[in-house]
Amino acid sequence: MTSETIAAGRARPMAMAATLMPLSGLLLVLVAAAVATPGFYSEANLRLVLFQAGLIGVTAVGQTVVLLGRGIDLSVGAVMGLTTVIVALNANGDGGRLPGAIALAVLAGLVIGAVNAGLVVLRGVPPFVATFAVFVLVQGAITAWTRGAAAGDIPKALQPLGSGRWLGVPVPLWLFAAIAAVAAVVLACTSAGRRLYATGSNPRAARLSGIRTGRVLAAGYLVSALLAVLAGLISAGYAGHVDAQLSRSLDLNSLAASVIGGVALTGGRGHVGHTVVGVALLAVLTVWMIQLGAGTGGQLAVQGAAILLATWLRQRGSDN
Repeated sequence: MTSETIAAGRARPMAMAATLMPLSGLLLVLVAAAVATPGFYSEANLRLVLFQAGLIGVTAVGQTVVLLGRGIDLSVGAVMGLTTVIVALNANGDGGRLPGAIALAVLAGLVIGAVNAGLVVLRGVPPFVATFAVFVLVQGAITAWTRGAAAGDIPKALQPLGSGRWLGVPVPLWLFAAIAAVAAVVLACTSAGRRLYATGSNPRAARLSGIRTGRVLAAGYLVSALLAVLAGLISAGYAGHVDAQLSRSLDLNSLAASVIGGVALTGGRGHVGHTVVGVALLAVLTVWMIQLGAGTGGQLAVQGAAILLATWLRQRGSDN
């Protein structure tokens, strides 16, 4: 038996563990929540879980696209917050002015996505540094306007997007399902998807094969920004006002859902199905932590531990 055969045999169980870990973790959390918190499966709680899954999932699909291209987008929460500010300022509670406000929010999101792409692709700034700097800049402006408190007036016409239900299921979850399905088809069945995987797997080889990797990366950041705008509209419709604190955790949540599900931070590995499982796990875990009375710090600690475990298993699977 050759050393390569032995290595391959050792790699298979670890790789399988990395693949099955998110689904196993989801089942474990569902059982633990039922045992430790008997009221967890109440109708109100389940609706909150489904809403959380929809909100996190919309941003996580965009984050997945960026990660597959070997990037990262830490400006998601800032784009969400800016969207709510723009809608509140321009519509000011008037449903008739809502379409124009949404158009301005989309334009602002595209500008931020273009800035991220420009910094990363044209200037060569590391994605973490570029997108985090944009996050700080935009979030600072939002905090200055709101002074850290709830502010603004969101038109009631936007409420169905955030708190509406269709067939008893929250609208955000339907939106997430539709977006995830489209993204899965594009990534698996189109040349655009193949170019994205090639760029994330080996950028140099992709360039040598004629792929314009800069355009691929730029498109990923634009997609992520647009989905963050949609998540901002969902959040605004749900809350009914601008809250500087509300969207800050979405950067970590969108990243956590993707990584926990199995999308590689090094690019080129993973798919939307992984992200869907990660979103479900994170939504259940978040609501369960709230039920247990864990504060923001406790929730962040649990999410961080889940990211570390998922990354470790994935790395062991690729190293062995």
